[in-house]
Amino acid sequence: MAILYVGNLPFKVTDEQLAEHFAAAGEVTEVHHVRQDNNGRSQGCGFITMADDAAAAKAVETLDGQEFETRELSVCLARP
Repeated sequence: MAILYVGNLPFKVTDEQLAEHFAAAGEVTEVHHVRQDNNGRSQGCGFITMADDAAAAKAVETLDGQEFETRELSVCLARP
């Protein structure tokens, strides 16, 4: 299991769309889209949990810098 940080997310993207997009790299086990407490609006970032390290590495390699819904994603391994 590996957790990725994803930045520059489109504000209207859903967790399901994120999971589907990242599934191209491997099995996605969890999606956490960071949202504002008061209105639920996206903060433009989130965390994707991949089933294994190989899938996470593939996601970073193939999806970092790639356009998704008109925005260039920033994808890296999450740091504690």
